[in-house]
Amino acid sequence: MSRITLLSLFISSLSVSSALAQHTIIMKDGSQKKGELKSLSGPTMMMLTNGKPVDIAVSDVRTIHFFDEGEKTSQPAASNRREFKNGFDQVEYVMEGRTMTKFPKIGLSTKDKGVVVVDVTIDKYGNVISADAGAPGSKTTDDKYLFVKAQAACQQTKFNNDATAPLSTKGQIFVIFP
Repeated sequence: MSRITLLSLFISSLSVSSALAQHTIIMKDGSQKKGELKSLSGPTMMMLTNGKPVDIAVSDVRTIHFFDEGEKTSQPAASNRREFKNGFDQVEYVMEGRTMTKFPKIGLSTKDKGVVVVDVTIDKYGNVISADAGAPGSKTTDDKYLFVKAQAACQQTKFNNDATAPLSTKGQIFVIFP
């Protein structure tokens, strides 16, 4: 076989393998690099990004995700949910590697019922930096009012402080209106 044929076979095998294996590297500065991690040698790792090799210093890396985050399901598995109930207030949440330390105060000033799913992003100190009510799975008798009430409650929520956590972590809070 000629060198050109071998080279084209090698390049096509790289493009097929990178489509199958996706990694996300979170850098210490908060930036992300996506591609296929190919090797780790001493203080550097080699990653293929858009078919091009990129050398990255291991000391600059915070964490590596060995999956394509874009392919995660929109609603986490129910087995990962943690539940909190205090009187009539009931919430469940999914926040990987984190524990809720200040629970949302819901209150009962409504006759409307249902479950509002709130997409939440927290920082490494456990503070909620964004909360979006009405994620898939929400079912209520009055969407607008319960969405506003659930979003306001979730913005006051606090999770444990973790200095080694990524700059932001995404999860969900399920606010239940009985």
